[in-house]
Amino acid sequence: MYADATCDLSTRYHLTEDHYFAATCALHRRYSAGINAYFIDEHFVPWNLLFIRVGSAPSGEAMVQPLELIRRTLIEIRVVIHEEKVQGLREVLTGLDFQPAEKTTVMVLQLSRFVPSKSEGGVQISLTRDLNAWAIPLGNAFAMLPESVVHYQERHQRALEADETLYHFTLSVEGQVSSSLTLSLCKGEARLNDVGTLISFRGRGYATQLIQAALLHAAALGANRCFLEASEGAVPLYCKLGFERLFDYQSFTRQAVAVP
Repeated sequence: MYADATCDLSTRYHLTEDHYFAATCALHRRYSAGINAYFIDEHFVPWNLLFIRVGSAPSGEAMVQPLELIRRTLIEIRVVIHEEKVQGLREVLTGLDFQPAEKTTVMVLQLSRFVPSKSEGGVQISLTRDLNAWAIPLGNAFAMLPESVVHYQERHQRALEADETLYHFTLSVEGQVSSSLTLSLCKGEARLNDVGTLISFRGRGYATQLIQAALLHAAALGANRCFLEASEGAVPLYCKLGFERLFDYQSFTRQAVAVP
């Protein structure tokens, strides 16, 4: 990809990113074109989190206010930073007791070029508003505590009730929901999130079948591209589906600060 084309795709990616997190988080603050902060919940509860994402757009002095917010925030914080901005922020975050966490890879697929592979029979794929079923594989796949699963499900339920463009898919085998994901649409672009499969059902191609169904749905709704943010271990799966790398993110985390 040429540099200007990559830049434009990064901008489109950040639109889908901000749309998804703003839809599923209680509070949202936009500091600049590339810096957004989200509070998972409105109250100081165990699963609340300040979530800050720093994109590729020039930030100038825009990080001053987020850093002030970080300094006065007691709850857990996660900062996700575009690869080009890591060097400039690593030292200041380390000085604020942050630790490096996982790297993720932002990827894109041109939907006009997507050719689904032949799917195996014996599965049922559903577009559902039953988030009880949708949440089961996520809790298992990501080792979430039961109360955290309930809270995450409630966040998505509020997004549905607010008519956000989120679509929840499940894949069932012999009546048992084994895989699920979320598809979101924003200004002609699609995004995949929450791709999870029950641990005991992994390695059978179910996630691939579910992703392909979601991509076909996105194309049918007129989406041009689909974006996602993949963990290191999931990158080979998405490459096989035709996704290409745009850039990497580096995460930094700081645990909640104990109140004296």
